[in-house]
Amino acid sequence: MSARDRETIEALARVAAALDGAVLGLGTAALAVASLGKYLAASGALRRIAEAPAVAIPDLRYSFLAGLRDGESRLAAVRGIVRSPPGGTFLTPPGSREHCVVTRHTQTCLFGEWRGIFGWTFDLHALFFKSLKEQIITSSRWVSFGLVDPASEKLREMVHVKFDGPVHQSLPLTTVYHKLIPVEQNSYTLFQTIVGNGYPIALLDEEKILPIGKEITAIGLCRLKNQNVEISLCPDLPYFLSDLTKGEMEAEMSSRARLFFWVTVALGTVSVGLLGHAIYRLWERVKRHREAREAQERFHEADNEDDAGENGSDDEPGEMGDGQLCVICLRKRRRAAFVPCGHLVCCCNCAKRVELLDEPLCPVCRQDIQYMLRVYDS
Repeated sequence: MSARDRETIEALARVAAALDGAVLGLGTAALAVASLGKYLAASGALRRIAEAPAVAIPDLRYSFLAGLRDGESRLAAVRGIVRSPPGGTFLTPPGSREHCVVTRHTQTCLFGEWRGIFGWTFDLHALFFKSLKEQIITSSRWVSFGLVDPASEKLREMVHVKFDGPVHQSLPLTTVYHKLIPVEQNSYTLFQTIVGNGYPIALLDEEKILPIGKEITAIGLCRLKNQNVEISLCPDLPYFLSDLTKGEMEAEMSSRARLFFWVTVALGTVSVGLLGHAIYRLWERVKRHREAREAQERFHEADNEDDAGENGSDDEPGEMGDGQLCVICLRKRRRAAFVPCGHLVCCCNCAKRVELLDEPLCPVCRQDIQYMLRVYDS
């Protein structure tokens, strides 16, 4: 493991343990809230997908959308085969003769870590900053296309797929080109290896397409526009074009919602435990501090009341044994007991001087002193 990763782990451990785990508890609670948000989003998407009817393409115009005016839309799921509209165009990606309507070209710069004599291949920064370790460049192109019914494949009954802007949902693309190009090493690579950073090892070049003739499912908002049936994406749904059927979408979203639910429960339970522990430790510290302050006040009050009588009535040092003299001044009787160690080794005046030190420690065992008790003879 590199020195950078060790320092990062140590810093994270210190932050997590700060305030008796309260920071870790707050972080876990934030993750639980984020997971709860994803669970609610997944549940809402599942409910909308379940409510969306699966409509055959020939039934859209004359049955499902009947009575709607231009611009009004309804959510529906349709399954059909990708086709170019009459008089439309198509794309031919480089390196493939297959006709398609959507192409996506991706170039990814892959980074590697030194697997030298230390044998460490783990990179903590790559887990949190993966985008810095894999630089990705993506370009997409598409042309107008639609879906036709798999049973008839008549172009006169076509659902035109409309892209209103960038599509963040995944598309059912097929990989037609995949090549790994090694990167030539140089002196800079050696320097990066020595300092323990990642270095580029290869360029991954990929080409994905949506071919004509592929059967897919489209779920979105259907409307009539200029006597044509259009379907556009619904921003609230994680799907738009997919290889899955409507039933498979529901099963996948149900599994995802169930996963987020139990993750939320687990993270919430852990965060409540951590925050409860931190609050309990804080309450214990406040309680001990209050008890110590009250004990110190009683100690000083009792010492002030008995100070004159003690000065006049204390035995002479020669009349007391070694086990009764203060270990600091060797003149007065031991009267102050230190808590929590319980040692009775100092007189009241010397105990006060020990209390005023930057780090009050017991003269015998060197433990921290929380407060002192005045001890009386029986």
